[in-house]
Amino acid sequence: MSTCIPLLYVEGPDDIVVINSLLKHHGVDTKGGNQHLIIKAQGNDDKVLTNMVESLKSATDKPVGFVLDIDTASSSRWDQVCARLRSVGVIPPHTCPLDGFISNLPDYKCDFGVWLMPDCKTDGERLEDFCISLIPDCPLWASAKEATNKAAEIADEYNGKLLPGGRRCKRFKPIHLTKAYLHTWLAWQNEPGSALGAAINGLILTHNSTCATAFLKWLRKLYGFPRLVV
Repeated sequence: MSTCIPLLYVEGPDDIVVINSLLKHHGVDTKGGNQHLIIKAQGNDDKVLTNMVESLKSATDKPVGFVLDIDTASSSRWDQVCARLRSVGVIPPHTCPLDGFISNLPDYKCDFGVWLMPDCKTDGERLEDFCISLIPDCPLWASAKEATNKAAEIADEYNGKLLPGGRRCKRFKPIHLTKAYLHTWLAWQNEPGSALGAAINGLILTHNSTCATAFLKWLRKLYGFPRLVV
């Protein structure tokens, strides 16, 4: 890994493809997170938080960014971030700025930033909610949600009547409801079941929602990309 390229730490591979696709649409092609900006998937939110302090301490003079799903109460997620930042001498604000957090380290060379996905404020949301913001006006969206809810009801009713030893109908967990909505909608498009990055690249999803624009402006400010048009 080149120390001449700035870094962005994210939770998983879906983050990489979505961010890469958005940047490409707006003038910066990272080649899958390997050019202009190294995008590194850590596996989950805990690993992003755990690696945050060491990543900042070992950074070069190039900016470093961190993207985390809110997942829980936004204040709780921000408190987790703040605990790491204070340990390296940063005094963060009480709440995450709506345009993302950017600061610098007193004892280190780099600027750094934190973005809470999708919008730095909404409790319980994550990357899938960010992608839902990219869905164009379409009557299928309401139908996709209704069909997903109905499928869950059917599965639950079936499982509730199942005799001992019967095979349960496996369905998504309630925590994954938003993801189920999104992928049901994607399954009904001209190219059914497109991956998230391919959906953005193929204009099945848009690339300039309010959430996307705010996030791209944070990236441009942190990394100083002169070609990033937003």
